[in-house]
Amino acid sequence: MSGRVVPLTQDASVASSEKEAFAGKVWIADDGRIERITRGQAAGPSAGYAKAPVVNVGNSLLLPGLIDLHSHLAYATLPLWTQAGRTTPYPHHDAWPSAPTYAADITWPAYAFIEAAPEELLAYAEVRALIGGTTSIQGSPPKNKPLDHWLVRNVEDETFGGSVPSNQVLCSTLTLKPEELARRATQMKAGASFIYHCAEGQAQSLVQREYQSVLKCGCLQRGLIAIHTNAVSPADYAAWAEPGAIVWSPFSNLWLYGSTTDVPAALAAGIPVCIGSDWGPSGTRNVLGEMKVAALVSKASGWGLSAFDLVRMVTSIPGDALAQPWGLQAGRLQPEALADVVVIKASKGADPFATVLAATEREVQLVVVDGRPLYGETALMKAAKATATSRLKVAGLSRTLSMVKPADRTQTWTFDEVIERMNAVRANPRQAIDAAKKGFAANRVAGGPPRLRLALDMPLGQLPLGGLPKDLSQIVVPPIQPLEHDATFFASIKGRGFHGGLLDGLSKFYA
Repeated sequence: MSGRVVPLTQDASVASSEKEAFAGKVWIADDGRIERITRGQAAGPSAGYAKAPVVNVGNSLLLPGLIDLHSHLAYATLPLWTQAGRTTPYPHHDAWPSAPTYAADITWPAYAFIEAAPEELLAYAEVRALIGGTTSIQGSPPKNKPLDHWLVRNVEDETFGGSVPSNQVLCSTLTLKPEELARRATQMKAGASFIYHCAEGQAQSLVQREYQSVLKCGCLQRGLIAIHTNAVSPADYAAWAEPGAIVWSPFSNLWLYGSTTDVPAALAAGIPVCIGSDWGPSGTRNVLGEMKVAALVSKASGWGLSAFDLVRMVTSIPGDALAQPWGLQAGRLQPEALADVVVIKASKGADPFATVLAATEREVQLVVVDGRPLYGETALMKAAKATATSRLKVAGLSRTLSMVKPADRTQTWTFDEVIERMNAVRANPRQAIDAAKKGFAANRVAGGPPRLRLALDMPLGQLPLGGLPKDLSQIVVPPIQPLEHDATFFASIKGRGFHGGLLDGLSKFYA
């Protein structure tokens, strides 16, 4: 691949600094790793590339694929949610799941898809991540079998074909008891990472005790990736002597709590900060959009975060955090790193980091995961010799998607087919759920290979039968949201949530 390379690397053999960008080439080996980065017309590897695809993106940027370290894919189809009539922000994460409409608006429609269309749900969520340049995402719903090497990398499920144990990246959305935290501390000392929703809520609210519990149980170590921590006081960050990372989701924080993580305090304590998109009911469509929210918050708060700072929060910083459990480098373009690459349209001489920050789904020209072209402009996908392709419309532009069925990877799967099945579930959720349950039961009796089962990873709400109505005909599934940030999404922000109008500015990036 040739273009303007933005390697975001500290490898001196590639670049003199992490900020450096240059005209050059990225050489990708058959094993899905980067073999070499070269400048200008410098020679590449001496063997193995005679018949390799050649992709020239001109002035556009070649940079590491974006990494979203906080999402909940099972809820990606849902629109932004608020509880009608509520006038004050929620104090913490234990408050809003008890809202009167939470279960019906969030749990029930999400359940319909995980039960009746699990593969389609994952396809929708992962394609939505792809079109925003994401190549690795955290928050895939718990499942009964891995989907290794399918579309984007699922952070907690990635095993690299079995070379990495499946328990190397641990996670928990719900608050854990001290004995379980102590077990996680031991696992981290052995090399695992632990992604934990921790102290999510207003500053110094009662959920701050979750951070204190993490400290007491020995989890404040390099393997901890703490999501949110917006209830933590600045002084308490100092207790994290050998920090892992924090994941900052400003849209969701402002939408629910009216405040967000004290990023300058975390950075002052030497804690790396990443950015995550969170979920449909209170988040952005993808991490490319969440970066823009981070920029709005930084400007409004006088934090002075640069475009370079924000790009690092979705590339090299989360990539370094994952290098410990994976034993492989992501988020940087350098020899032996994962060949996960995104191409962003750019004009000649434009500042690369400002360009990435300003980019929308329209500027994402190509996404490569593990050396495989999965999404992009048709001409570039053809040049990359993409297989199993179909057409996809994104933000009014024609794009090409490479997707196969998870259960049979010889079959091309179109996004239209995905949406058709999901709309069938929407039309009659009860019938679809009942049919799926009968199908699972019949499959067990027949002794066939296990069909994909998913589970929800968020609180279900305070209702009988594990959060579901006794009468499944009460389930109403809202229209499936567009993949990209669109006018309807921006219109749904104004006058809702507890951001004081700050999030209204997001639409300006997409004008």
